Amino acid sequence: MVFAAEHIDWQTNAGRLLDRLVAKLPSAPRLEINVFGSAPLQLFIERTFVSEDVDLFATEDGWLLLERFVTEQAWGKGQTEFYIQVCDPLAFKSTFDWRVRAIEVERHGHLFRFVHPWDVLVSKLQRLEEKDLNAFRLVVAKTGHPTEGEFLRHLQKAVDLYRPKFDEETQSGDMTVNTRILWRELWGRDIDPRAEIIRPAVERTNRAHSDFDPTLKGQLANVKIPAAPSSENY
Repeated sequence: MVFAAEHIDWQTNAGRLLDRLVAKLPSAPRLEINVFGSAPLQLFIERTFVSEDVDLFATEDGWLLLERFVTEQAWGKGQTEFYIQVCDPLAFKSTFDWRVRAIEVERHGHLFRFVHPWDVLVSKLQRLEEKDLNAFRLVVAKTGHPTEGEFLRHLQKAVDLYRPKFDEETQSGDMTVNTRILWRELWGRDIDPRAEIIRPAVERTNRAHSDFDPTLKGQLANVKIPAAPSSENY
């Protein structure tokens, strides 16, 4: 299934709330608003798949402005039943290349960037509560994808999420454990994440590094850069 801007259902709860948001936002500065969580699934796949909020984040210099604006409009958590959750840009973790698949659309002078449903699923795998499992079931049932093989390859792009967490991290869930649970639920078999996800991803990285020419650094060091033209020539 192809996901594109023309497939967005703006008449969903999430769509209407996002439209109200950008319609009231000042035209400057122009914001890049990234939408993740359950909202992209509602907008692209199933309008009845609802959550209590719309998760989004802006670029590093815009998210505090956006958070303040949402609070001023009384659209934040605790201010209304269906609210906007403005997150720190560091809160969203998925595949390293999620932006390549994101669906972008201009709306009222601002840019919306909707996370692709498969990358939404990767972010949900880090927690994998029952509602997150329901998101996996929904996407697969409605679209027939990702297949087991497709999601194996997709998770290889998120291999860093399988690394041990820092002591200071409080996010619940273990990617290795959650991946095993997911595979039993969706594809009815046990999976070895190290053998089927981590090792293939590391091997691909190692092959890429082995193609690097070790003499290149020395060659670059010997490149002579022409001096800048003297101002006397102008």
